[in-house]
Amino acid sequence: MGIKELFGVFSDPVRLKMVELLRERDWTPSQLADVLGLSRPTITHHLNMLRRVGVVSCEKRGKEVICSLELTIFQEMIKFATKYLKEGKK
Repeated sequence: MGIKELFGVFSDPVRLKMVELLRERDWTPSQLADVLGLSRPTITHHLNMLRRVGVVSCEKRGKEVICSLELTIFQEMIKFATKYLKEGKK
């Protein structure tokens, strides 16, 4: 996963809203679909994109799929940004 792909997933307002919701608590895809007013296939599509770059993880618990925000990817983004802030313009 490259930084370009990671930032690319944040270019969509739906995915940004999903990240905001997942920051507060874990959600099922059905719950996200209900809250966002979108179809389950649309939510699944966006979740798959977020999962591919490591922003979200989903785990099956019984009959439910529970999706969670992965904070480590945000720590990596901070490291990436900090590197350039420390180096400054050259």
